[in-house]
Amino acid sequence: MLALALFIAVLSLTQGGVANSQTRAAKKSSVTSMTRYEKRLAATIDATRKRHGLCTLRLVPGLMRSAGKHSLQMAVKGYFAHSSANGASFLTRVKSFYGDTVAAGENLFWTEPRVKPHEIVERWLASPEHRAVLLSRRWRVFGVGVVRSAHGAGIFRGRTVMLVTADFAVKR
Repeated sequence: MLALALFIAVLSLTQGGVANSQTRAAKKSSVTSMTRYEKRLAATIDATRKRHGLCTLRLVPGLMRSAGKHSLQMAVKGYFAHSSANGASFLTRVKSFYGDTVAAGENLFWTEPRVKPHEIVERWLASPEHRAVLLSRRWRVFGVGVVRSAHGAGIFRGRTVMLVTADFAVKR
């Protein structure tokens, strides 16, 4: 437990640097990172997996960056899809941040009002496709990225939105 707490503290410092650079890059779109929320969501994902008899997963900086960049990109560019804005697949994105990945899965979520992490996980569990990704026995590592946009672009039509990306993977 102490090791997990130390890892989360180190991850918080790492993610904070990513959040600061993401926020600077996206000032014009009123996008901010919510790293405390991300930690709560990650803990909820792991608790859910444990309740279903699965191993907990290790948060890794590469997947945190992959998920964070994707949530930020969707907020700034105003779209909602697994593909990147340039058309690259989510697997290509995950590999660019996490390297030699054998398999990856991704769950996305967006909402206007802020919802609690357990509500996001409950909605994923209610969807067969999202449930399969969340509860896959293959995964060993994951990362989450959450951003809030005060004036969502594109399909979000100026509304305040929260975008969530959860990336899961296994390496060779």
